[in-house]
Amino acid sequence: MDKVVIEEPRRNVPGIIYYPSTRMLEIFGRSIPENPEQIFSRLDEWITTHFQQENSLKVKIFLEYINSGSSKYLFSVLRRFTGYKVEGKSVEMIWLYEEDDEAMLDLGEHYRDSAGIPLTIEMVS
Repeated sequence: MDKVVIEEPRRNVPGIIYYPSTRMLEIFGRSIPENPEQIFSRLDEWITTHFQQENSLKVKIFLEYINSGSSKYLFSVLRRFTGYKVEGKSVEMIWLYEEDDEAMLDLGEHYRDSAGIPLTIEMVS
């Protein structure tokens, strides 16, 4: 399957990969980079370009840990996706968490419930 690597996964940096054939964006791993604005600004630029050319996107987020700095930027990205959905684009967002990871479940629920972000939350066993 072809893929576009927006951010190569590293020890403290989440992988951000887009699969054009399925229009799926995956964000995964650990997000505790020293400069989260650099990682998320690349993603932000990619999002702008994507929606200039496409009308749909499926987003899967499966993080094992995220620090507060990254969480702020991820929240902003999720709000952008929500904005595209409101504009009539087809945007599906799925928040994945491991069965025993209450912190990631709580964060997904917080984004969904407090911010009105249309996230589907699913447990991975």
